[in-house]
Amino acid sequence: MSVSPIKKEFPDDMDNIRDAMKLEKYICPHRGINYPCVICKDCRDMDLRQFPLKNGFIEKTKNSSLISLILELRDPFDDMLLRRLSFALSEATGIVQKEPEPGFSITFYISEALMEKVQEPEKLVKFISNFQHTFLSETIAARSAINKWERTTTKRLLWDMSIV
Repeated sequence: MSVSPIKKEFPDDMDNIRDAMKLEKYICPHRGINYPCVICKDCRDMDLRQFPLKNGFIEKTKNSSLISLILELRDPFDDMLLRRLSFALSEATGIVQKEPEPGFSITFYISEALMEKVQEPEKLVKFISNFQHTFLSETIAARSAINKWERTTTKRLLWDMSIV
């Protein structure tokens, strides 16, 4: 397996994410199908390249990439929300692995087949690049919804108990 050395600087994360999405159809010589090289990693022909990100890491092969991010999770509630969101995105599109790569918070799985379906690749680049900020905004909204539920439920339960 030929692995290029890891680049030490962090040029532009968005450029590295764009590069991770430049994939080609590749028929695996061992399996005879367009199997994701980044999952298999069994042959020398996969052309594995690795790129660091400010808050993560990219592994790119000919036909697939993994983009793993480390997110700043404030507490177990954030962790639970991220796990649930990762599972939902995985079920809906397959773009997120149900379990992230070891040491990371979330891992995006990008394949040549997925990129054929993406109508505006730049939106996907921005989504991944801004995921930390987007996730933080969504957790604030989730906390607000739970706080509203708590207040409403408390009022209703106090009313049900005839406590004024």
